[in-house]
Amino acid sequence: MIILLNYQKNKKQEYQKLAVDLLTDMIKIYSPSGKESTLADYLARRMKNDLDIQNVNIDKANNVIGEIGTGNPVILLCGHMDTIPDKQEIEISETSICGRGACDAKSALAAQIMAAHSLIKSEFDGKIIIAAVTDEEGNGAGINELMKHNLKSDYAIFGEPSGIDSVTIGYKGRISLSISCTTPSAHASAPWLSKNSIDKIFEVWKAIEKYAYSNISDKSHYNSVTACITRINGGTADNVMPGKCEIVIDIRVPLRMGNQTVMNDLKEIIGRFQNDSAFPQILTKILDNTEPFEAKRDSPLIKAAIKSGLEIRKKRPLLLLKTGTGDMNILANTLKIPVITYGPGNPHMSHTSKERIEISDYLESIEVYKRTILNIIKFHRK
Repeated sequence: MIILLNYQKNKKQEYQKLAVDLLTDMIKIYSPSGKESTLADYLARRMKNDLDIQNVNIDKANNVIGEIGTGNPVILLCGHMDTIPDKQEIEISETSICGRGACDAKSALAAQIMAAHSLIKSEFDGKIIIAAVTDEEGNGAGINELMKHNLKSDYAIFGEPSGIDSVTIGYKGRISLSISCTTPSAHASAPWLSKNSIDKIFEVWKAIEKYAYSNISDKSHYNSVTACITRINGGTADNVMPGKCEIVIDIRVPLRMGNQTVMNDLKEIIGRFQNDSAFPQILTKILDNTEPFEAKRDSPLIKAAIKSGLEIRKKRPLLLLKTGTGDMNILANTLKIPVITYGPGNPHMSHTSKERIEISDYLESIEVYKRTILNIIKFHRK
């Protein structure tokens, strides 16, 4: 009996070391959006050679895709390899790992890969697809390429830092809009000769801002329309009145309205300026149009996540509705399937200079992923 217990203890320690080493290696490989190829090659090699994941390949967007098992249901585990373009010193201790991507979101991706690996020798009836995608922090090139693969999946879990005891079930939509204004430039000493493109474009912005404020919900930010300027570019010299100005506006859309309603309203607002013969030339370009999504609370996926939290963490996980927008939206709205987002780490540390992950949370999240997969299969059969 003692020999068996020691054997089980040693196997557990070996497994945990494998998991921690995988995550540590991933964090050491700097992989900002658009520069994920080194990490993609590393993951493909490890998944294929060391973790026994089948049919591993790298697609045109440098996404790494593999699978285990056969049959139904098909469960997609999807996380992103990229980080924001900002290096952070790596610090490793017995209890935590600090470094860019430790929280957002290499720990979630590594946990998904390890959970799939741990199920290879288990008897389960179903198929798991593991996808490590690129450019989540950018314009979503990875997830959009993945959607071209004609994936057949019944459920999906996207890996992001929700916190070990929380599950994200809803995100707002996003519209990113570029607006430019062009006027004849003039010398700054004679501003009466033309119109200031910066002044005029701010008239358009103020109309959009007013619209957003008119759609704020007293109940929550999640149910409100919000808008802000994220970039501005105008002017050529200190003594020249600017003849061109461009702004980029980020608009977050609640599920209660949907992107099409907001897009129609924006078109009407901007159209009033475009149709005004006395107003300068206004051009618009849609940079992003991602619909909001919220998973149904009675879906087998959410039931499985709740049950897994109770079994592994001994507490019911919080179901979160977030004001951000993620690849979860694209997965869910394209595949028309239940999707949640889950992963270890404090989301408030994402993109900060103090990004870190507690090793205990990371290891525990592997068990939560594993149990959630098994519970999904169980509820799917009912």
